[in-house]
Amino acid sequence: MEIDVILKIFLAAMLGGIIGLERELANKEAGLRTNILIAIGSSLITILSYKFAHGVVGADPARLSAQIVSGIGFLGAGAIIQSRFAVHGLTTAATIWAVAAIGIATGSGLYLLSFLVTILTLIVLSIFKIISKHIDKHRKHFAYVIKIKDKASLIHEIKKVIIDLNLKYIAADIKKGKNGFDIEVLITASELKNKKFIEAVLQMDGVEELISESL
Repeated sequence: MEIDVILKIFLAAMLGGIIGLERELANKEAGLRTNILIAIGSSLITILSYKFAHGVVGADPARLSAQIVSGIGFLGAGAIIQSRFAVHGLTTAATIWAVAAIGIATGSGLYLLSFLVTILTLIVLSIFKIISKHIDKHRKHFAYVIKIKDKASLIHEIKKVIIDLNLKYIAADIKKGKNGFDIEVLITASELKNKKFIEAVLQMDGVEELISESL
């Protein structure tokens, strides 16, 4: 076996492990082992892709490795959890996709690019996380109580508004009221988004009352 192939595999494992360690310390599902395996697998498939195409007239070396991009999508989708009013795991899914790309770059022999993307990914996951928390301090918590008629589609419409406005969901509860349902939602939002949310909900047919309170 060529030394070159061994070095690529070990480099992919190291770079995937660096990102995986950050994810592990952040208590995320896709941690150290997962990211190492993704990086190794992507790198190996890329190496094999070039090996199989070598010396074959008209062969496309990118055909096999191209399947990594679509294949990793299924793994990323499994990391995304959609609860009643929120979507979780998008950053984890994006990290999985980035680690796969690093593995492909390593398998292709683009070592400098692999290192640069690994460093940039760590910056996004760590330093930008601190910036994001700082931005969150300027947002307020709002508790919404939305009284609606007995119309199930309204729940989905309210959920869509929350997602479209990119409101940060904290908690939600649905209770049976006298003439319909009472939806209690606690989210983090700016004053502007709070206003847009109220306007959008009050325009919905079937919403009887909306009460909001800054916490």
